[in-house]
Amino acid sequence: MKLSLKVVPVAPWYDRHNKFGWLGDIKMNKPELKAEAILYYAEHPYDFVVDILEATPTFQQKQVLDIIIPALKENKGIAVKSGHGVGKTALESWIIIWFMVTRPNAKMPCTAPTRENLFDVLWSELAKWHNKSNFDKAFEWTKTHYYNRKYSETWFATARTSNKPENMQGFHGEHLVFIVDEASGVDAPILEAIEGSQTQKGSLIIYLGNPTQISGGFYDAFNTKRRFYYTFTFSSEDSPLVKKEYYEKIAAKYGKDSDIYRVRVLGLFPKAEPDTLIPLDRCEKAGMRELDRPDIARYDDVEIGVDVARFGDDETMIYSRIADVIEEEASLRKRDLMTVAGEVVKVARKFEGKNITVNVDDSGLGGGVTDRLRELVKQGIFNATIVGVNNGSKANESDKYINKGAEMWFFMREKIQELKIPNDNDLIAQLSTRKYSINSAGKHVVESKEHMKSRGLVSPDRADAAILALHSLIYSTDREGLFAVA
Repeated sequence: MKLSLKVVPVAPWYDRHNKFGWLGDIKMNKPELKAEAILYYAEHPYDFVVDILEATPTFQQKQVLDIIIPALKENKGIAVKSGHGVGKTALESWIIIWFMVTRPNAKMPCTAPTRENLFDVLWSELAKWHNKSNFDKAFEWTKTHYYNRKYSETWFATARTSNKPENMQGFHGEHLVFIVDEASGVDAPILEAIEGSQTQKGSLIIYLGNPTQISGGFYDAFNTKRRFYYTFTFSSEDSPLVKKEYYEKIAAKYGKDSDIYRVRVLGLFPKAEPDTLIPLDRCEKAGMRELDRPDIARYDDVEIGVDVARFGDDETMIYSRIADVIEEEASLRKRDLMTVAGEVVKVARKFEGKNITVNVDDSGLGGGVTDRLRELVKQGIFNATIVGVNNGSKANESDKYINKGAEMWFFMREKIQELKIPNDNDLIAQLSTRKYSINSAGKHVVESKEHMKSRGLVSPDRADAAILALHSLIYSTDREGLFAVA
């Protein structure tokens, strides 16, 4: 305990709560934490984190902790855009505990675009710091709430997903803080509801997240609404918490000038270059989209996309799609064609009894997998419709697209706005880094894999396999003529 100074009340609401009377309700495990100390820490969140939580904030985290009191006094919000790994979740947890301990009847709605972000990441991090804090006599952590044991109805933090504006409405009070994790993925109506709650002085909005979207409330906080926020940009390159190998790997795979590097390392908004085929913000949103996992029993059709690796460093990828949800089923490297065919059969058997369509990239080595799967279907080993897809063949709209491969990629460009895809760095990067052009005949041409590799990018095997899982949505499939087995 480092505090060794006499402290006097520094804010008018202290006296309105009977001097230190309300502080007596906080039964501390640490007897040296007297009421006067709490009043000091109410104005010094950084010291609270260091002295009481015994944490060591980075210089980036300290910047946010130091600006909280000015933001509260000036009725301004705080917006932090960052690369990965800079410690924003720990920072959020420290702020929650600090505010709950130092403010009577504090209310702290916390939200994120997905249950995973909210409960598996933020709320579990809060549990860790609560367990270390020795405040368990005063506060209780549950899977959805963090509250004062004596005043649970009026003094709490709560975790609520941001899928409905009404989840963020109805919160009022003298001490009100909203924490929005991965704020770039939260829809504008939700953030508007949060901003509408800031009716009293002493309330605060804190946005944190990777800057994936170039529109919406989080983007506006750094642009058109910047005067209402203290804004920060935290680069992974500058954080002592991030190993150099992490961002060197991203740079090697996608280039330092790529949007992936800008967003996930530098903490900058994507450039959204005009020749990028699928904008990064669409891909990121599809990865964070909160859709219930499909109930397989409700659906008759399952589609499987298979992209077969051509070279040693490439991947053979298998994805399934039910309704609007795409899921990764397998990732294989340096496997022979028979092994790949066996893995496809294994995946298909998960969906036994359904109308299964397996779409295989039929060019190159994929042709061997297609032939083997058709043999297995004929032999009755498993039931499926096997479709060999030739990306170089004629497109349905041949006046617009150079070939079928280009047509399928442009279909994904629009369809991804409805899909839920795996929140996988490599898949999202591959979908968002491919470029396109328009040839002299006015047709759309997708960048070749050879040209992508010349830019230092990997082959988009994951993206191609995911797109193959959409094949039947673009092209009709004659099940009886394609080796289906009844």
